[in-house]
Amino acid sequence: MPSSREHEDAPSAEASVVPNIGSTRLHLIILGLWLCLFVSAMDTTIITTALFRISSEFYALDRGPWLVTAYLLAYNSFLMITAKLSDIWGLRTILLAFNGFFLVFSMACSAAQTMNQLIVFRALQGIGGSALYSLVFVTIMKLIVPDKIAFYSGVISSVFALANLSGPLIGGAISDHTNWRWIFWLNGLVIPISMAILLSSMPGINDNKSTKERLRGFDIIGGVLSVCWPVPLLFALQEAGVSYDWNSGVIIGTLVTAFVLLTFFIAYESWASYKTKIDVIFPARFVANPAAALLLFSMFLLGMPFMSMFIQLPQRFQGVNFVSAERAGILLLPVSLMTPVGAMLGGLLNKKFPAECVLLLGTAVIGIGTGLLSSLPIDNGIADATYGYEIITGAGLGLASTPYYIMLYTSVEEKDVPIGTGILNMLRTLGGAVAVAICSALHNSVLHEDLSAFLNAEQIAGVKASGTFIARLPEATRIQLGRVFGRSYNKQFKVILAFALLNFLVAIALAVARKKKGIFGKMPIRTLENEFTKIDRKHEGEKEQAVTARANETTERIEGTTH
Repeated sequence: MPSSREHEDAPSAEASVVPNIGSTRLHLIILGLWLCLFVSAMDTTIITTALFRISSEFYALDRGPWLVTAYLLAYNSFLMITAKLSDIWGLRTILLAFNGFFLVFSMACSAAQTMNQLIVFRALQGIGGSALYSLVFVTIMKLIVPDKIAFYSGVISSVFALANLSGPLIGGAISDHTNWRWIFWLNGLVIPISMAILLSSMPGINDNKSTKERLRGFDIIGGVLSVCWPVPLLFALQEAGVSYDWNSGVIIGTLVTAFVLLTFFIAYESWASYKTKIDVIFPARFVANPAAALLLFSMFLLGMPFMSMFIQLPQRFQGVNFVSAERAGILLLPVSLMTPVGAMLGGLLNKKFPAECVLLLGTAVIGIGTGLLSSLPIDNGIADATYGYEIITGAGLGLASTPYYIMLYTSVEEKDVPIGTGILNMLRTLGGAVAVAICSALHNSVLHEDLSAFLNAEQIAGVKASGTFIARLPEATRIQLGRVFGRSYNKQFKVILAFALLNFLVAIALAVARKKKGIFGKMPIRTLENEFTKIDRKHEGEKEQAVTARANETTERIEGTTH
């Protein structure tokens, strides 16, 4: 297999841009980024096991799920525009600002006196969390030297596995043993540490431009539309089949609204890309470029098994094997721990092999793992093979997550990398939301078809509404119910398998497209200065001297031959 180094071009700008910070400062910045991303990611899950306690205190059990929905809607909708804001005020300023924003509304959540206040504060907290998620990856793309981007992306990606694992456990422990407001007070302990580290270690932007100059050409209309269309779409995907039927007016109305706004967004961004000098939120050239378009589509497909693994698998443990939420989190340990290990392994492989090959390997392993999980027994005992299947799937998810950022750097112009990073992150979360919506619809369909054979209408409603109701059913009925749930989850993972296999085919098409474009296996080469890099003037001078010397030698040889 050819090394990625053999495929590099060697333009004159190579090695002319070098880091301007030392290794100690680098690792301090990584620590600060890791901490702020960890609390941002954990806040998507920490509240899930405390919903009943919080909602009961406000006498609002029916509105409890909105504490999760409000955060996720904001979290997923602001990924693109917050990535773009770093071009205006610089990463240090914007990261510190949104750390502060997230901290303020975390404290507001802890002080909420009504359910409506808490829901509103959770949505605003979600905006801060979205910015932290997006900006951390933009920082990694600018901070890390190209041949180490994959490895450090893997280190940062370990946040999500640990947050998915620890969030529900910490939330449940706080809810059971102390005041639920500590869920938000925890952010008040971690975020100031993160801010202090970033404030002391991150350099500011120094391009000699005023804020007014950087704001000139900012895509205000595109920015507003980039936030507006995901909100109704994600609301429909999260609530359809749960709070509302798919054919209800609420779901149809929000889906139509999302489609109309998305159409406006695409039309406006296409027009602005080619007819104006606006620095657009979503460059149309991304879609016109097959290498970039396939990369984005592949990331969307990667989000489907990723989210399904951390959402559907714990539910399977609870619904089929009748374990507690805490036990389900422990049973998820193999995939939770293997994902960051796979990501760091992928980072190392990307240094020796083309990123396209690492992506192909990762998507193939995901397909194998997902297929195995779709064949789990439907009895209430937990098969030993489950842990092996989780390890395989986690390794695949980790391996596949790192090549995207390397290939993004060589698929688009360097100045488009920050917004491209935001788009990649948004598409992964959007793919996950679509997958969860599909799984939810399949689950409800299976329950509707199979439960009527041994449960009456009242019991079916109870099964769909409460795990406590299931626990009160007779043992024989629970065993039957567990088998129905088992068939449902196996069917869900078969559908996710189909998307995983589609991603493998897309990865092949991506490799072919990059080969045709001449960028297969190419490592990124940084040519633009930013907060963390500078032009290596000494190297440039030495290079010019070497070129001059070679030119003189050639001239002398020609003259000698002539004489």
